[in-house]
Amino acid sequence: MLEVSNIKKSYGRKTVLEHISFHAESGECVAIVGRNGCGKTTLMQILAGVIRPNEGELRYFGKDPLSKKKYFHKLCGYVPQELPLMEELSVKDNLRLWGVGTRKEDQELIREFQLEELMRVTVAKLSGGMKRRLSIACALAEWPAILFMDEPSTALDLYYKESIGNWIKTYCGMNGIVVMATHDEKEILSCDRCLLMKEGKLCELSKEEMNIDFIKEMLA
Repeated sequence: MLEVSNIKKSYGRKTVLEHISFHAESGECVAIVGRNGCGKTTLMQILAGVIRPNEGELRYFGKDPLSKKKYFHKLCGYVPQELPLMEELSVKDNLRLWGVGTRKEDQELIREFQLEELMRVTVAKLSGGMKRRLSIACALAEWPAILFMDEPSTALDLYYKESIGNWIKTYCGMNGIVVMATHDEKEILSCDRCLLMKEGKLCELSKEEMNIDFIKEMLA
């Protein structure tokens, strides 16, 4: 289980996140929605250990990654908006940097994201969609139990959006936890739960409220 309790983040006098709390069970896919600048990316960075909160607690299956950073690396993967790839290196070398090697499961990962024919290509020559697929594969290098994704379908065409969506379902079916910040209507509706962020605060929508018209009204 992922447990987030009373997370707060401020920059000077500006409070970005105020007492954020939620949880996610194994096998769940949770969407976080909100307008640009509402704090979604800041929250995702805290959850993945990129930045620290001013206050609050995190628990990954009962373990505290804020006190022992190794739990971030061991138990979660992160796909940020700004892709963490080395542009001058090949796809193969980027995968190696993240720990994707020659294991059977690594080869399955490469096939799943259709990277076989791109292994010798430098990242700088890839399209935005190809880079996104590579970034997701890198985040899954250690097959983490929790995956945080910030706008995962950005730059993907319709085919790959569907492919990534199907893969997320498979990952959750293997008891993985996915938390994604997204604006994509199809992604929102495919999730088990939806958390709405507004003015630095988070609230959960009921199943009845998980429709695009209601979400738009709430964010207006």
